[in-house]
Amino acid sequence: MTKRITKEEHDKWLVKVLADQSNQRLFILEDLDASPCGQVRFSRADGDAWEIHFSMGAQFRGRKLGVQMIRAGLDVFLGKDQRSQIIAKVKKNNMASLRVLATAGFQIEGKCGSDDSETRLIYISK
Repeated sequence: MTKRITKEEHDKWLVKVLADQSNQRLFILEDLDASPCGQVRFSRADGDAWEIHFSMGAQFRGRKLGVQMIRAGLDVFLGKDQRSQIIAKVKKNNMASLRVLATAGFQIEGKCGSDDSETRLIYISK
């Protein structure tokens, strides 16, 4: 079970993440009116390995934008560092995220988490 996070806890975490420029990269997807639609974030996991995190605003879900957003984030991120390995961890019952990541070029590597509650994927560049 995932612990509920308060707005104050999230805001404190976000300030810390945004300040850590050597270990975090955040990309915001905007629509034509410059309104934010979603985000792709890369967090350094270990050495040259980075973990991808993404979310799409509720009003933009179901429009097939997730794959495009992830691919755009990968293009920009990997354009600066081609050697990086990109991994993702997704709750095993989050079929939508698993589908989006698979379409964007990720392959399932195995289960992870203390109770195998997550699926680990790795990005395979084409």
